[in-house]
Amino acid sequence: MKRHFENLTSKAGRAVRHWWLMMAAGILTVVAGIAVFVFPMESYVALSILIGILMLAVGAAQLIVALTSGNYLAMRGYMVVGGIIDVLLGLFLCVYPGVTFALLPVMLGIWMMYHSFMMISFGGDLETFNIGGSTSVVVGGILLLLLSIMVLANPFSAGVATVVVMAGLGLIVLGLLLCWLALKLKNIHLNFEKEYPR
Repeated sequence: MKRHFENLTSKAGRAVRHWWLMMAAGILTVVAGIAVFVFPMESYVALSILIGILMLAVGAAQLIVALTSGNYLAMRGYMVVGGIIDVLLGLFLCVYPGVTFALLPVMLGIWMMYHSFMMISFGGDLETFNIGGSTSVVVGGILLLLLSIMVLANPFSAGVATVVVMAGLGLIVLGLLLCWLALKLKNIHLNFEKEYPR
């Protein structure tokens, strides 16, 4: 068991390449969330395509980071699955924005919920390996989960204004979490070397 843990920490402690892609995706997501509030009347009309583009960007960033780094935390599996889901949903929203207009609140709520579970899991990984910041990641994941539940609770009768507000808040929270995740991935190998010296 000890040897397995040592192998795991050795693999997890490798530098994560392309961490900056997650940072770029996070900044883009925060900007999109702010744009939803700045242009509330136009935002619901453009929200389908905007969310589609964001899903593509976040999904591509997740896949590249997960598949090109030597990091083997449980987070890596979530990132691969989440990246594939994001890319597929993003393509669907971009190709069929009119068809998905009615389903957008449901798709957005499910997308936010999956990412909330992903963040909570990553916070658990950080806690397991005694890396700082786990509480912030878990709290952010729980906040994103609550927002996703609010979007999914009444997606068709909640009204345009409610969906726009929940979408904007959800995008900002997710963007900040992605930026935080990027910083953690950037320095994760340094934290491992400090916590588990060889």
